[in-house]
Amino acid sequence: MFSTTKFKIAGIVFVVILILGSVIFFRYLFTYEQRQQLQRKIGSVTGQNMTVTVFGFDGRIIKRWVGIEKITSGYTRAGSGERAYTYFYTKQGKYVQLPDSVWYIAEEE
Repeated sequence: MFSTTKFKIAGIVFVVILILGSVIFFRYLFTYEQRQQLQRKIGSVTGQNMTVTVFGFDGRIIKRWVGIEKITSGYTRAGSGERAYTYFYTKQGKYVQLPDSVWYIAEEE
């Protein structure tokens, strides 16, 4: 019984050290660029399967893309924080950029 308690305590200590080591490693030893790359990889794995539809001012459908994983908003260079455009990549790897003046809906499939 004493060895079972010892084993449990050693296991808990090992898990705590492993968690603390992981936090320190990812927080302080990863460069900013490595963290961004890891986040992009995780984002591409957990990306959504969306349909993006662009509408005209009269409500008719102008263009539709299916199977979009991620939509990103670009910002103006002046740093005003206003969104100037939205962009994404199609299944075929083509870049699509939509200005803010365009009405669109992104729906999960």
